[in-house]
Amino acid sequence: MTTVIEAVQTPAPELGRAEELVDVMFANSKELRHQAEQILGRLFVRTEVVHEDEQSAQMILRPDGMPEIHVHAARERHWYPYRITRVDSVAR
Repeated sequence: MTTVIEAVQTPAPELGRAEELVDVMFANSKELRHQAEQILGRLFVRTEVVHEDEQSAQMILRPDGMPEIHVHAARERHWYPYRITRVDSVAR
């Protein structure tokens, strides 16, 4: 007996879902990607580092079927993890 599972297309989550990323903490882009995958409910979220230094970081998340999410993060000390302070959804 063969079982066939059909892929179900689900509608893209609301854009407000990106706001759930605010106050999330991460140490590097890979960790941010995993956090975003869990929060946005996606299997894979492409991540691009735009700027990163000891105190701040700017990254772009590109989840399939959703607008780009521009992430702005900061940290108090260079050894602390980044904390997301602002996210912007930008239509592609």
